[in-house]
Amino acid sequence: MNNTRQDHPLRDYFDQAVRSGVPESDASIFSAAFEDIIGALDKAQPQQLSSVRGEFRRARTFDDLLIVRAEMVAGAKLARAGVPFDFGRRNGAPEPDLVLREIDLGIEVKARRLDGLRDLVDELEDALAGIDPPVLVHIRPDSQPLVIKADVRAKVVEETVQRVRSGNLGTVVTEVDQSWAARKRLLLSIGIYQADDLPNGSRVVTTNGFWGAEPEPHLVDAENQILAVLGDQQKIRQAESMPTILLVDAARTGMAWIRPPQVWAQRLAMLLPDTTPFIGIGVMIPSLHDPDVGISLGVRANLSDNDRQAVDELADRLRLSGI
Repeated sequence: MNNTRQDHPLRDYFDQAVRSGVPESDASIFSAAFEDIIGALDKAQPQQLSSVRGEFRRARTFDDLLIVRAEMVAGAKLARAGVPFDFGRRNGAPEPDLVLREIDLGIEVKARRLDGLRDLVDELEDALAGIDPPVLVHIRPDSQPLVIKADVRAKVVEETVQRVRSGNLGTVVTEVDQSWAARKRLLLSIGIYQADDLPNGSRVVTTNGFWGAEPEPHLVDAENQILAVLGDQQKIRQAESMPTILLVDAARTGMAWIRPPQVWAQRLAMLLPDTTPFIGIGVMIPSLHDPDVGISLGVRANLSDNDRQAVDELADRLRLSGI
């Protein structure tokens, strides 16, 4: 934390951990996990570590911090497994984020944040913050939306604020078109209730959950958004520089975490196109509480013998199964 600003997104957790001295607190667990990751990287001493340290220190939001943490946790996993690597060069020739020294492989890391319901809640909280008397707004979707488009969120926020100002309590159901999604229609139930005793003003709550086979459309959308990263031109340039695995941090890609890791590996292998320049795609679901992370990896069926040997060696070193 040296040389970080006072508003660094980890600062409050770090200071709380130091002040409380309680190892079971969230702040202490978060800080200890970061310290474990950083300790593994410091011990391995990969090249370009100073660049990653700089990105960590320059983080302004929690999203910024989690983006660099994805790269750090992947590097720490390699370090603990004894796989020599370096961080790729920044602002120079295209290189993957992690370049293995003894195995002809690179790993390009992408953190994918998609949470339509959370975005809507945050925007509603902001819009209702100054309205008095406070109300309770209850959002209940009939399925879990991976994405709610910005214009739709703006419309829902505007209509909800108007209802609150006019005292129009009760529940209104809004139908949202999702032509891009596995489920083409989303029903949003927006309930507004009196809550004069709320200590912090307006509050927005949600009821989440799946019914029957409901998780599957949501996970199909998550798959599609993860696979869409394969078309990122910057990522493609990295993959064209050397045999490269695309590793997607999907902890905040909707509820991707509800699918078992082995199923993710099977689905990725099934869906990965033979024409992609990446030799494989992996999903990891890191947690702020845990300095390590599991990886679900699927590889192309048409790998060359050299690429297959490299993948098998990495999988063996990281103890990945089902590759």
